[in-house]
This record gives sequence, structure tokens and C-alpha cells, in this order.
Amino acid sequence: MSNTLPPARATIRDVARIAGMSTASVSRTLKDPDSVRPETRRKVAEAAQSLGYRLNRMAIDFRTGRSHTIMVLVPNIANPFYSAFFKGIEEAALERGYIVLIGDTDDDEFRETGYFGMVASGRCDGLIAHIGKFPSEFATLIEAGTLGVPVVSCNPDAGIEVPTVRVDNYQAAQLAAEHLLSLGHRRFGQVVAFMQYRDSQTRRTSFVEAITKAGASWSDEMEIAGDLTIASGRAAARKLMSSKTKPTAIFALNDEMAIGVVHELEAMGYRVPQDVSVVGFDDVDIAGAFSPALTTLRVPRRSWGNAACVKLLDLLDGRSVSADTVLGTELVIRESTGPAHNR
Repeated sequence: MSNTLPPARATIRDVARIAGMSTASVSRTLKDPDSVRPETRRKVAEAAQSLGYRLNRMAIDFRTGRSHTIMVLVPNIANPFYSAFFKGIEEAALERGYIVLIGDTDDDEFRETGYFGMVASGRCDGLIAHIGKFPSEFATLIEAGTLGVPVVSCNPDAGIEVPTVRVDNYQAAQLAAEHLLSLGHRRFGQVVAFMQYRDSQTRRTSFVEAITKAGASWSDEMEIAGDLTIASGRAAARKLMSSKTKPTAIFALNDEMAIGVVHELEAMGYRVPQDVSVVGFDDVDIAGAFSPALTTLRVPRRSWGNAACVKLLDLLDGRSVSADTVLGTELVIRESTGPAHNR
């Protein structure tokens, strides 16, 4: 048995010594980051990190009544969309002295209820939810103001009135349609998913509205339901290209399905974009590295997470916030779209 003693745990005095400050200044910075200058926060954070210092949160809980922890709920943590979204949340949280817990609900109401129960029990100070409708029993508590913590939704389908940060799905789908129409496309396919949610409905209806207004024909058989995965995009491409009216352009409601569409089109002998143009949605990291590089709607994922977290922390600090924050999107034109060659 080794007689080596474990290294001594760093103390707040050690952090103060490395940062060149008094222990009182360090303590104030750790407990209330908003009360000090950004430069002071930076010095303390760097000193604490270099020493491996961990703040004793339980000691703070008794004095402030806060855990300085927030929870973020998403339906599928494996979706690459959420990488930048989480980064934006964490940046804002750390800047103000909070840590972030992530819950993956898998679109399962039982799991959602479990996480909401953790929130209601005081395990965290606030909640950011990027899920569909809230569990009914907790929606009732939120509406009555008795959940105990503030909630910010990133989905307009929460089913109750809570502060929201969302993207302009209507404008985004219009941009996709206008781009494809400008290239001469008049035969379209669309790959949709989770149509019970308003953001999906808005993308779908906005796209169809734009192309039909421009005189393009449309029928429901040119709309295929997927589940946001590459595999469902591949299956959708097979169905669309087996129809009597083969599309020359396909709009998928997320990048993973769009990538699946491109994969399957090329496996079937179609060239992208020479035979069929494809547009995705989100601009996840792989979209630009994929071949052909994917034309897509860039969602400001990092800014979205950051804005949601700032709104939540402002609520915690008693500040007034806007009820609804709407973020714009950007059309990123790459290699997967080109002029129509109607056959």
C-alpha cells in the first residue's frame, strides 16, 4: 500500500495569491461575478483553473439560496446541432458564475417529467428548454408561478406563456425557396419531420407558400416525412425519385436529412447539383466539409444558446426581459445547388 498522501486541495487563499488579490475580492468575485469588472473575473477564473480550485457550492447555497446551476433540456444530445448551442449557453453561464447541467429527454414525456421534477425540487436555479410541449403537471405550475424557478423556452410550442428565444423559421424557408426559384427550379420535393411542432410546420408551409406563389406546382406526394436522421433522408430521396414527377430540387428541414438525401441520390446515379439541387437547414459543422458542400440555412446556434442563457440569468437577477426574442437566419450557398436542367 502506498504511503503517498493526496495533494492538498487548493483554497481560496491560494487563488487570491495567484490572482494577486485579497481573499475578500476573490470571494466576492466567486459569489457575485456581476459585481466586479470583467478583468477581475478573468484573473480569478485563470487562477482558479491553474490550481484546480473548485468552489464549495454547498457553502454558498446556505447563504444565497442558490445552487448557481442551471439545467438545459434537449430532445437528442447526439444531434450535432446542439454542440454550438451548448457552447453559447455555457459561455454566458460561466461569465456570470453558473454551471450547466444537460438533460437528454429523447422526446420521452416520462424523462421530461423526471427532469422537471429535479428543477421543481430546487436542484437548479433555472431551466432552458429546447423541447416541445412541457409536461402538463409542470406547465400548470409554471403558469401559476409556483414552479419556483424561471424558465426560458427555445421552442414556441411550450404550450404556455414563458419567455422565449427562437429563430425566424418563416423567413428561413422563404430564403430557401427564393434561392431555388432563382436557379430556375419548378419541380420540388420536401423532407419534413416532427410536424406536430410549430417550427417544423412553419418551415414546411412557408416553403410551399413561396414556391406556389411563384407558379410552381405542388402536391402532397412530393412531401416525405423523416425523423431528422441521415437514414430517413436517404429513404425520402428514394421515395421522391420514384414519383411520376421527379423533383429537380429538394428542401430538407435539417442538415442531417439533407446529407442523407445527397448520399442516396448519388447512390441512385443522380448528380448533385447537376441533376438535383439540395438545401438543408441549420448549418451544422459537417455541412461545409461534406462533398458536395451543402447549401443550407445557417441558424445562429451559438448566439441562440447565449441569448437564452442571458435571458434566464437576467430573470434570476430580477431584471425585465422581452417576452419573445426572434433571431434571423442566413442562406449559405455552397455546392449542392445549381441551375435547373428540367428533364
